[in-house]
Formats: sequence, structure tokens, C-alpha cells
Amino acid sequence: MRVDSRATIIRPPEWDCLAAEVPEYTVSIPWLETMGPLLPGEPRWLIISVDEQARVGLHARWLRSPPSDARFDIAAALRGDLPSPVPRTPPAAVPDIAPLYPSVLVTLPGYACAAAGSGATEPALLRETLTALDTWAAQQGARSVSFLYIPERQEPLRRALTEFGARPVELYPTCVLPMTFGSMDEYLRQLRSPRRRDIARLLRRLAEKDMTVGEVDLAEVRDDVLELRLGLLRKYNSAADRDTQSAALDRMLTHYRREDIVVTAAQRDGRVVGFALGLRNGNTLRLLWAGQLPEARGAYFVTLFYAQVRAALERGVELIDYGTLEWGLKTDHGSRLEQLAGYTWTVSGDGR
Repeated sequence: MRVDSRATIIRPPEWDCLAAEVPEYTVSIPWLETMGPLLPGEPRWLIISVDEQARVGLHARWLRSPPSDARFDIAAALRGDLPSPVPRTPPAAVPDIAPLYPSVLVTLPGYACAAAGSGATEPALLRETLTALDTWAAQQGARSVSFLYIPERQEPLRRALTEFGARPVELYPTCVLPMTFGSMDEYLRQLRSPRRRDIARLLRRLAEKDMTVGEVDLAEVRDDVLELRLGLLRKYNSAADRDTQSAALDRMLTHYRREDIVVTAAQRDGRVVGFALGLRNGNTLRLLWAGQLPEARGAYFVTLFYAQVRAALERGVELIDYGTLEWGLKTDHGSRLEQLAGYTWTVSGDGR
């Protein structure tokens, strides 16, 4: 058995087949093409082949220095600077972050991490992959390699990293809503009674203001969605670059079918005053953006939870991934927490 590896700066032609061999939508080409440009750093792709057959693929980012978004900064993670749903225990000693950059960050868009390919569950191949990654990183002059945001279901990858000697990094959970119910009535019954009453009250309030709630075509409401997206980013002092967000919308329309771009909106007089946007990837609906005008108070909750759940039911979706942050709000609306893991090591180049 001959094992070879290679790294590229553009997506290799084998990636499509490797992505099709695993159930993780986050390694799919539509997802990477649409959301990948929002990641920091420069893309890198690592392919592990056995007897000239591609078996494992990793997507990474080359970071020359700490990124502006702390959630992708291994130094910030090691310091305990990331948000958390519960108080964190401060590290016993502040780690020396000087030797961490340049760095290789293995991650995927949407705060996720997974390996592609049929070998992604084989311990021996994963070990070969990590060894090849360490060797390549050393050749490039990287000082550290990190894997961030590995979900619980990626247990083989987590175990391989532990056995490789990578240091665990405390991160935070994401929120997922398994679609274990078959109707909206069943969904609402599983919520606590205060939340059920809140949803009914907000729907009435929007109706009293002559606002309708339902699905809309992103292509037809693109400009309204963009303005509301930028408004929410400014509200929370996040980077609100119009060109960046506009390009992301264009990529969604390019790489996803219209029926897989799920936009639920509150409208008045034909104008979107509140919305939630998700992308359907197979049996998963990944929520991404939301926003509302001040006069549409309550539209955020109705469009993000009630209306998106209804849209997911109509599409036969099995899981809604609500992503990270706002953990209490999302669990109040039926989601459960799924812990994300991180790992890091100092590059040696000797296969550890």
C-alpha cells in the first residue's frame, strides 16, 4: 500500500468525489464556494491518496498572523477569550502566543470542521493525514496547526487528533434542532408554554401592523435582505462591508437552487421588514442571517423559529442547524446544544 499526499492552493478535482463520500454538507462544493470566502486567510487543500486513489481531504486556511475575528484565532481560544454559554475557568497560565503564527487552521465555513473522503473514518488513514499535514506545515514555515469547531459526530477525527498528541482547546457549543415532530402543532407543544404564548402574541402583533409572514424568493427581495443584514451587523459593531455581504448573496444565488435558499420574511406593502435566511444542504437546513427594522419588533423570533421550522417541515428536512451564540434563545425554541471541539499542536515536521 502506497500512501501519498499533496497540498494545493486551489480546490483539487478530486474534492467533488471526496465530498460525496461523507454525509457532512460542510465539505460540499456549493457550501464551500458560497461561504468559504468569508473565512480568514488563504485557502489550502490537503489530499491523501492510497495507491493513487484519493481517500481523505482536508480544507484549511493559511494564516500569516492572528485574524481579526477572534473565533478563528487559536491564541484567543487558548487565552479563553471566546464567548461561552457558561462562565469559563480561566487558564492556569496564560499561554505564550508568540510562536503560533504563521499558522495552519483546519476549519470549514459555518464554524464546522470535518474530513472528506471514504477514509475519514479510518484511524490509520487519519493518522497518515495528520502526519502529512504536520510535515507540509513545517515545509511552509508554519509554527502551529489547529483544528477548530469539530462537532460531536466527528468522533473518529477527534480520537485521531487526541492519539496524535494534539492539545485540546475549549470552545463552545452550536445549536441544533432535530426534526422529531411531524407538524407545527407538535413542534409548538414541545416548547415551554411561555414560548408558545410569545409566538402567538408576536404573530398577532405583526398582523395588527398589516405585516404578513411567509417565504419569499431571495432573488426578488435581495436588496431588502442586504440592508437588513448590514443593519444587524452595525448594531452589534461587526464588520458591515456592503461589497462583502452583497457578494455572499450573489454566491448563494449562483451555487444553490432557489428552493434550497430558504428566506422567511415579514413584509408590509411589499417590503421586507424582517427576515431569516438559511441554506438547505441535503437533509440539513443551516440558518445563517437574520434582521429586522425597529417597527417590525418580534419579526426576528417569528421568522427565525416559527416560519423556518414550518419551511423545514415542508421540505422534509431532518435537522435545523441554528449555529453558535444566543444559546439560551435557541434552546428556548427547541434546540439542543452540541459541543464543538478544538485541537492544536506545535509544528515539528517529524510526524510526532
